[in-house]
Amino acid sequence: MGMLFEVVMVLLIISAALLIHELGHAVGLVVKNKKVKPEVYLGSLSKEKKLKLSLGRITCYITIALSGICRISNESEISPLTNKQRIIFAAGGPIASLLGFAIFYLSSHFVPGVMGIVSNRVAFVSLITFFLTVIPYNYPAFFKHVSGFQSDGLYILNIIREMKNHSKAVS
Repeated sequence: MGMLFEVVMVLLIISAALLIHELGHAVGLVVKNKKVKPEVYLGSLSKEKKLKLSLGRITCYITIALSGICRISNESEISPLTNKQRIIFAAGGPIASLLGFAIFYLSSHFVPGVMGIVSNRVAFVSLITFFLTVIPYNYPAFFKHVSGFQSDGLYILNIIREMKNHSKAVS
């Protein structure tokens, strides 16, 4: 029974860190575009058998998961994101993970007992999430629901390259 509890706690901690990260992407979208409606998914892009949580224009579909994704639900209704908006969107996740690390790590020193330990673990999973997403690479197959997608770092790097190539072509 004790080991099962620990496994469930680890999965909940990972899911909490992923939710923080994906909400960072969603907030980046909402701040820079007044019409966008982001959706955050933990696990697959399915809405079935998930807790639905609405936070203003942001809708979250939450379950215990090892991956997450943020997407625009009304993409056909809005104008395409500018490069600046795309960079803010991509950077929002890693920034939220880094802030999550700082907040949960600091709070773990002031919260006693099990909650302090859980806070500490969420902090370190957030830090790991930051590094796993800020390094530029394509996600491998074992990242099931995001396999083949670009990490946030690679996505930002490609936007910057695209902007440089465009400015060279114009000049």
